Amino acid sequence: MSRIGVLITGPSLQEQGGVANYYNAVLPFLRERSAIDVHYMEVGSAKGSCGVLHPLVDQLRFRKILNELNPSLVHVNPSLNLKSFLRDGLFVYQAKRRGFPVVVFFRGWLDQFETSVERSFMWFFRKTYLQADAFIVLASSFREKLRSWGVTAPISLGTTTISDSFVHEFSIMEKVKSLETEPVFKVLFLARLERGKGALETMEAVSLLRARGRAVSLTIAGDGRAMGDVLKFAESHKEMEGGLHITGDVRGERKKALLTTHHFYCLPTHGEGMPNSVLEAMAFGMPVITCPVGGICDFFENGKMGYLLKERTASQVANAIEKLIDDRAGIIDMSMFNHSYAMKHFLATNVADELLKVYRQTAVKRN
Repeated sequence: MSRIGVLITGPSLQEQGGVANYYNAVLPFLRERSAIDVHYMEVGSAKGSCGVLHPLVDQLRFRKILNELNPSLVHVNPSLNLKSFLRDGLFVYQAKRRGFPVVVFFRGWLDQFETSVERSFMWFFRKTYLQADAFIVLASSFREKLRSWGVTAPISLGTTTISDSFVHEFSIMEKVKSLETEPVFKVLFLARLERGKGALETMEAVSLLRARGRAVSLTIAGDGRAMGDVLKFAESHKEMEGGLHITGDVRGERKKALLTTHHFYCLPTHGEGMPNSVLEAMAFGMPVITCPVGGICDFFENGKMGYLLKERTASQVANAIEKLIDDRAGIIDMSMFNHSYAMKHFLATNVADELLKVYRQTAVKRN
């Protein structure tokens, strides 16, 4: 089989976020394949110091790299928001004008901007993304929307991923032992601190449980615009003292330690594609409490992997945590099932293989 040359565009791999995490995990496995050459082009304001001119500079750099590499295909990673939608759409337009097959992997999906596309930007979508040769999305609902917008090209249902090395030394039996014996149940919220992610609802839920005499603690890990609200809540709820830990941003071994030592993962978010933190929590044997949004709806088994919330409220979160606390045998079953499921479906080696299949199927369309 002839070699495949792939040009991938995406954010800086030094950033924190789902796309950077995905490619940091997957690129090593793609690059070790003897039949593929990968060039990753970093785009966005984090690349260089061009200020407000960086969108124009990205387009010029993209054109230059296309001409230099002459790849078998181009792979872009937009989110459905205004800035990314326009920038990556122009990448698609450039590539298709020069006869390159294009794979579009929609990473984020804002419902509000979906409406904007339908009202104001459908002409742009038809001129750009509709010309692509293959799509990958993180949820079947996103696939259905693309079909309604006229996409007839193949659409694969993808996932975010977990680095194989990240879970290499984790022991599911040690996690089970902790669930059997530790007197205090440790809840973890690990995500960007944005109001829509549910950090405050989780804090309120644990406060309610502690007021009921439940042996439960909470760690809030992450940073973001809602950090001020988180600190204000902690300051005004002195009853949480000793049961609330705020770590700020965590990565690497610190993040791994939190996932290893905590029992339940809570992310009562109202809008996601496929949150990487949910996959990581499952890999570390944690029952998950979250909401039926994005790609979660396509695989999450309510009552078997944890609990899906009907409403994103503190009382609903508290009730879900309490159900877990009251069923130690059940949470052990969830822990082992989640670990097994994540290792089978979310490891970077397996995800890289699925991505390579899309590349091979798409590269043959090169004029």
